[in-house]
Amino acid sequence: MTVRLLFLFFCGVLLSAQAAVAQDRGCGQFPAPQLTIDSTLAPVQRDDGLTIAQLTRLPGRGPGPVGTSTGHVLGLTLARYGEQSQVSALFKALGDGTYCAAPSAVAVTFGFQQRIVHVAREIPGASCLHGEVLAHEMRHVAVDETLLRDMLPQIRSRLTDVVGRMQPVRSRSQNQAMAAIRRPLETEMRRIMRDFGQERDRRQAQVDSVEEYERVSRVCNGEARNYLPKPASRRG
Repeated sequence: MTVRLLFLFFCGVLLSAQAAVAQDRGCGQFPAPQLTIDSTLAPVQRDDGLTIAQLTRLPGRGPGPVGTSTGHVLGLTLARYGEQSQVSALFKALGDGTYCAAPSAVAVTFGFQQRIVHVAREIPGASCLHGEVLAHEMRHVAVDETLLRDMLPQIRSRLTDVVGRMQPVRSRSQNQAMAAIRRPLETEMRRIMRDFGQERDRRQAQVDSVEEYERVSRVCNGEARNYLPKPASRRG
């Protein structure tokens, strides 16, 4: 899997009049920021064009589902997940050349931007083994979808708390002000990404159990052996 942590920040407009709520030393009052959180779940793509050797070399989760002893990959599910954030802010120019700024809106989209399920090219599409490998990989897909659904309330709660504690800042430039405004959001998103990744690893490891490796290697009358690279013959 790969992880994408992408922040997009957009500055707002100069604030010409004071509004209610939120106050910082010397900055006056600003409106409370509005938070919007959405999830994204890219459609599952299928790709059976890569060989066992090519799948084995792809970065991603651990080898499977043919067993850890061989290290050959008959199927692989790759997913790119992460978040995109937009932060808009209100600015107020002060008489001493500094700026006061406060967030006016925070929009976060979290989820899976890409999902690809691979089954090795050597395995015939109508074969028993192809169905078993594909079913195994679709279990990984189901784990990701359940994980995203389970963790969204927690993500929403954590971001609501962070945005609720954002305060106006005073700085020498608008860029410095924006950097200070977005810092707590960046920090919390790094923690969320870490926790999401750790829980994903834990749940996906339950799919790739030793028992599952052994089961898939035995099903379909041991058909998997027909497609694994043959060991080099030893010369006497």
